Amino acid sequence: NLIGNLGEGFKIAMAGLDGGRINIASCSIGGAQHCLNLASNYIHERSQFGRPLSDNQALQFRIADMETELHSSRLMVRQAALLLDEKDPNATKHCAMAKRLATDVGFKVVNDALQLHGGYGYLREFPIERYLRDLRV
Repeated sequence: NLIGNLGEGFKIAMAGLDGGRINIASCSIGGAQHCLNLASNYIHERSQFGRPLSDNQALQFRIADMETELHSSRLMVRQAALLLDEKDPNATKHCAMAKRLATDVGFKVVNDALQLHGGYGYLREFPIERYLRDLRV
């Protein structure tokens, strides 16, 4: 059986990958956002030397960097999804770029969130260790 026109099979197959790329990118962003939220809450709750960890300016910068990278990835994925919906001829390129950026940033954000939890981040009682394994794309 022939789907589409003769010689267009590869093009049809590749078009199906674009939605998958957006899906994987979105999963990475969602998991990373959850871990960022957990880390942000944790540094407000955890104290060291009589002060919350959130008073440490270096940790504030780290959280801000994580949020910025995650936000930029989210925007790139949304742009790629829009181009895909509009059947833009450059959609495949943008879907691939968005997937690459979102998965790399997602893993980095989750890894940083784990680091902000210190040794607790590796314990099964904290969900971040699982996200670190699940979001390694």
